[in-house]
Amino acid sequence: MIKEFAQHIENFTAWVIDEDLFVGHLPLRRKDGSDIPARTMLILENTASPVDGQQPDRIDKEFQVWNRAKTFFAARNDAYEIYALLHGDAGRELPVVDGPVYLAMVIDAVASPAPIASPDDKGLYIFSTNYVLRIENPEEEE
Repeated sequence: MIKEFAQHIENFTAWVIDEDLFVGHLPLRRKDGSDIPARTMLILENTASPVDGQQPDRIDKEFQVWNRAKTFFAARNDAYEIYALLHGDAGRELPVVDGPVYLAMVIDAVASPAPIASPDDKGLYIFSTNYVLRIENPEEEE
């Protein structure tokens, strides 16, 4: 589901997967061998996801989104752009990438974006936001 979440972000923003938007981990280099830009977004599964045993077709999936840039305000603005896109979104069918269709009943930020590196050891600023997606797999109901 992490790929579908990333594709959703790419579909509605100027971020491009494997160019300045990375999924699962931050690679050492892009696929073409070029350097990773300072201004990047990273989607991680670093947060635990609760399991609700009452509804087998529903899961709550959490993702962490990092926004990194050379300046504090560039990283902050990028984080809040994604926050405005995602927080409170509801009834959104995520794009199909590798798996089934997922319906995001609600996408919520756990809290507003917060700086976690101001700056890091490379002089880059990072903001982090955790999101929880309350997901339903409509194909399981058929």
